Amino acid sequence: MAYDADTAITIWPEYFDINRTRAEGRRLPKKLCVQYPDIDIIAKGALIMDLEYEIFENKAYPANWAAKRGCVKVEKGKISKTVLLPKIAEILIKNQKK
Repeated sequence: MAYDADTAITIWPEYFDINRTRAEGRRLPKKLCVQYPDIDIIAKGALIMDLEYEIFENKAYPANWAAKRGCVKVEKGKISKTVLLPKIAEILIKNQKK
């Protein structure tokens, strides 16, 4: 399936931020989270999984509207969001240790 901005999966850096609570938007267990997740590394994760994506740098997570950390939209269809997030988290963890 090709990338379609209307149906794409939106991935926010807040999903991977170890300093946020689940109520504040973290979607994964803390062992899969990092400090200061980077949208470029999130996009790299989508690229590694051979998914089409688009980076939006000036977007703000709705629950954190004051901080415009951006987001990545990934094509929908090849993989579900629940499978995609842990895989991207592993890539973030590997790249943070460097």
